[in-house]
Amino acid sequence: MWALIPALLLLVLPAKAAQDPTRPPSWLSAPAAQSRPAGELQSILGDGSNRQAVIGGEIYREGDRLGGNRITEIRRDGVKLSNGEFLSLFPKFSERTQETRWD
Repeated sequence: MWALIPALLLLVLPAKAAQDPTRPPSWLSAPAAQSRPAGELQSILGDGSNRQAVIGGEIYREGDRLGGNRITEIRRDGVKLSNGEFLSLFPKFSERTQETRWD
């Protein structure tokens, strides 16, 4: 009987050793990091008439097409589209002060 216990331990221990000791338990693992939506303004590059906008990981200039719209203006605080939509670099700030623009 006592000889059977070490044999059983030899079967159980390799299964435990195969698990990654640095991996968090399944009940603790966080959801995967969420990326930004494809049409979200991420950054404004450059200054003056040489501005570029990073939208969904792609670089755009004034006049470029974004979906079915054309980029009509790139400002320090956002991008204006041909359909009148404004993609704000600071959406929470822009919601509070729509009339305040830096350009």
